[in-house]
Amino acid sequence: MSPYPSTKSQLALLSGAQKKTLEKIPHLEDIGGWLLLCEAVELFDLANRIDSINPIICEIGSWKGKSAYIFASALRDKGGILFAIDPFTGEGDGASEETYKADINKLDISLKNNFIQTMDKYSLMKYIKILPFKSEEARSKFNYDKIDLLFIDGNHGYEFVKKDYDLWSPLVVSGGSIILHDVKARHVTGPKLVFQECIAENSMWKNVRIVGEMAVAEKC
Repeated sequence: MSPYPSTKSQLALLSGAQKKTLEKIPHLEDIGGWLLLCEAVELFDLANRIDSINPIICEIGSWKGKSAYIFASALRDKGGILFAIDPFTGEGDGASEETYKADINKLDISLKNNFIQTMDKYSLMKYIKILPFKSEEARSKFNYDKIDLLFIDGNHGYEFVKKDYDLWSPLVVSGGSIILHDVKARHVTGPKLVFQECIAENSMWKNVRIVGEMAVAEKC
C-alpha cells in the first residue's frame, strides 16, 4: 500500500473551508482504511452537494467503512441511500490482498459485521444498504436506474476496475459524479489505466480533476 503523509502534515495543507468539512466527520480517523484527508473532504462535499430528491450513492469496495462513514454522514440531512458493494472477503489485487487478509485475521468478528457494527456505532446504518457481493453480481441485484455518485474503490486490478466502470458508470445521471480511487497510487496501475482510457479524454465527462490520489469527474 502507498505510504501516506502524517495527519499533521496533511492538515497543514488543507484550507479553512476543508478543515470545517472535516469537523462534520469527526470519527474519520477511528475507522480503518486508506483515504487522504483531502480525499475525505472531497467525498463529503460531493455527496453533500447532490441536489436530487432521495439521492443514491454507490461505493464499490467498502472495507471497514471509512468512505461509507463519509457518504452516510453527508446523507444524514438529505435522506437517500448509500449502497455498499463489497463481498467482505478481503479479496483484492496482488499488491493489497496480503494486507487485507492480515487485517481481517485481527478482527474478532467477520469483516461484514465489523462494518455494520461501525456504522451502527455512529447511527448511520439507516442510510446504508449492503450488497455483499462482487461487483457484477451486485449489479444484477441493483434495482435502481440511476446513481448520483459512484465511487469505484474495489479490486484495483485493471480488469476489475474496467468491469466496475463498464457495469456501473452508465447509471450515473447527468451532473452526477464518478470517482476512481488510487489513480495516482504507486502500488497499483488498474485505476490509472481505466482513468486514462475511459475518463480523462472522454467527452462524456467534464470537470475532470485529481484530488489527492483519486480522479473525480462529472457526467455531462
